[in-house]
Amino acid sequence: MISPSPAPAFIAPEDHPIRNLKSVFVAVAILAALTLFRLWYVTRIQLVPDEAYYWVWSKHLAASYRDKGPAIAWVIALGNWLFGDTVFGVRFFAVVLGTGISWFIYTLARRLAGHRTALWCLILANIIPLLAVGSLLMTIDTLSLFCWAWGMNVFWSAIESRKLWQWAALGLLIGLGFLAKFTNGLQLICIAMFLCWSKPHRNLLFSKQTVTMGVAFGVAILPIVWWNINTGWIHAGALHSRSGVETSFHIRPLELLHFIGGQILVLSPLIGLGMIAALVGTCRHHHRDLQARFLLSHCLPVYAVFGFFSLNHAGKENWAAPALIAGIVMLTIYWRALVARTPRWSRGVATALGLSCVATVLLHNTDYLHLPSKFEPLRRAQGWDDFTRHVQRARSEHHADLLIGNHYSQASMMQFYLPDHPNTYLPEQPYGQNQFTLWPTYQAKDHPRALFVTDKADPIPDSLLRDFGSCEVVDDFWSQHQGRDMTHFIIYLCHRD
Repeated sequence: MISPSPAPAFIAPEDHPIRNLKSVFVAVAILAALTLFRLWYVTRIQLVPDEAYYWVWSKHLAASYRDKGPAIAWVIALGNWLFGDTVFGVRFFAVVLGTGISWFIYTLARRLAGHRTALWCLILANIIPLLAVGSLLMTIDTLSLFCWAWGMNVFWSAIESRKLWQWAALGLLIGLGFLAKFTNGLQLICIAMFLCWSKPHRNLLFSKQTVTMGVAFGVAILPIVWWNINTGWIHAGALHSRSGVETSFHIRPLELLHFIGGQILVLSPLIGLGMIAALVGTCRHHHRDLQARFLLSHCLPVYAVFGFFSLNHAGKENWAAPALIAGIVMLTIYWRALVARTPRWSRGVATALGLSCVATVLLHNTDYLHLPSKFEPLRRAQGWDDFTRHVQRARSEHHADLLIGNHYSQASMMQFYLPDHPNTYLPEQPYGQNQFTLWPTYQAKDHPRALFVTDKADPIPDSLLRDFGSCEVVDDFWSQHQGRDMTHFIIYLCHRD
């Protein structure tokens, strides 16, 4: 600790090697059981469209992609090389990386606050809905959080030892996370904030250690830089469109409230409110403690950046997910101290944990709730087998060998789930609007008949009418899951006959 604070110590020391060893065994046992369950469970639910989209990327390996860096495609390609073009192959590393995230949270908490706190952090990390579901789906967030959590552990070691190789490793980890999700670049700001805030480490801010970290980061992100140079800096336009700033920045307080509410909801409401209380309480009473500053430095900049942009337009709930690594440790320390001072709070903490656990369990299987499709949280992963049957039947009946979707979701799902994994396309769109526009498109003269599959009742795109002349509805259906309507689709036959 840097100096004592007027409130009770932020962290009560725990020095008991035998209990510490037992804690490690318990943590390993919990993670082993969760990993085996998840490896079984991931094959029980279908892909969501983003996973299929990234799988299509993996069939076109490149230095980067329109929406994101290349890491997600590289990892899926490795999983498919090991296990084939299957759901298990796509999601295998999601489970492995999810286990790694939990282990790094546990390790960080054990180093900062002791083994009891670490075990509670491990439990909390696996009952928060956002992280529990994220450990099942192969998305960029899984890779991002894995690199972020590992980076925090390496940074803690690096400020203690000041060894150059650890700072180089830290830069590489941040760079690898950046190859998955650009948000990981904020970890450099988090590190700078801590070095400015912590007087004993302030001399590291402009040192050979941070220069080494910066060089390593630069080397790691070279694929993205090279790709942007060759594509006209497409990522700049993509990031601008996702920021919500169209022509000018507007202050809309309700958008910020929407963002905060979304953050609370995906964490489970009581845990979300507890996280806010922990942040405020730690800032007020423990901002002088070294561990508190370390955790706050990895939390506040992330929420500040996305909170600022949410003043204009509310960001998505997962955008600030890296802040949860420090937030989970902070919340656990805060709750343990609160219960120690005021035991009656134990019921409130237990209720928060219990409700979050119930929500996470329910999210694994909502079929028995028979929810209407618009309220079904797993809707995006349901009904695709029925969707595929309709498309395949239309292909056979109308002898159409070209498949076009109105959105990358439909195009990607058709390519993954149809048995021959055919190439799929989108109607003509401006260059750089999505990844499909960066690949060669279809040649209409080589395909007299095509299927256009859409989930919108919009007019047929002009480019299809120009290429084929005539488009008529051959199937209009709702994809089915357990007898429930999921998503409405229309299949058009486009032809020049």
